[in-house]
Amino acid sequence: MPLVPSPRQATVASWFDTEAAHALCRLESERLRSLLAERPVNPWLWVAPTPGWLERVELPGRGLRLFRDGAAYAGDVHCGLPLPLPDESVNAIVLQHVTARDAEQLIADCARVLMPGGRLWLSTLNPFSPYRRQWRHHGLVVRSPQRLRHTLTQAGLSCEDLQYLGPMWRDRSPARRDLAPLRAACLFTAEKRTLALPGPTPVAVPRWHGTVAT
Repeated sequence: MPLVPSPRQATVASWFDTEAAHALCRLESERLRSLLAERPVNPWLWVAPTPGWLERVELPGRGLRLFRDGAAYAGDVHCGLPLPLPDESVNAIVLQHVTARDAEQLIADCARVLMPGGRLWLSTLNPFSPYRRQWRHHGLVVRSPQRLRHTLTQAGLSCEDLQYLGPMWRDRSPARRDLAPLRAACLFTAEKRTLALPGPTPVAVPRWHGTVAT
């Protein structure tokens, strides 16, 4: 199904449609493709901030591609929350730039549809980066990495990794490793884990004393 921007998105300027945002999108897409190649991803769910970002989604197999459309989502389907997916029905989820005020509800619903052992990758702009000068006047609501980590944990997902991507300023990346937390974006890797079922309770074997009558 072709991805057609809504009239609202066609008339309202968005930072995610700027050249700087598309450069960041390319960096994210390259990193996400390498991560997704490490494990089976079929079926999958990909949620992007605008339809332009979905043009870089190149995943095999079956999946659902969505982008934000005001308070709802559009793309392969038009829907709100909860997502029109059964419980534990997708093996991989990508959430790009969760800046909406319903982040907790979206992440919780993604945890619902994620299979046990499945992974979720979540990217967000880094509010502590000097790069925020690029987007802070666009009215974006950006959550801190600490709050997003807490939200993922509250949804029952185990955060395995946090990486920092992109430049620190307009077009330069920090060379020093200790400056990585000042890069433009953060990328979380989380997994849905299940508790192992308890094993059988050992049965004590009584010890006999003396002789057995025959």
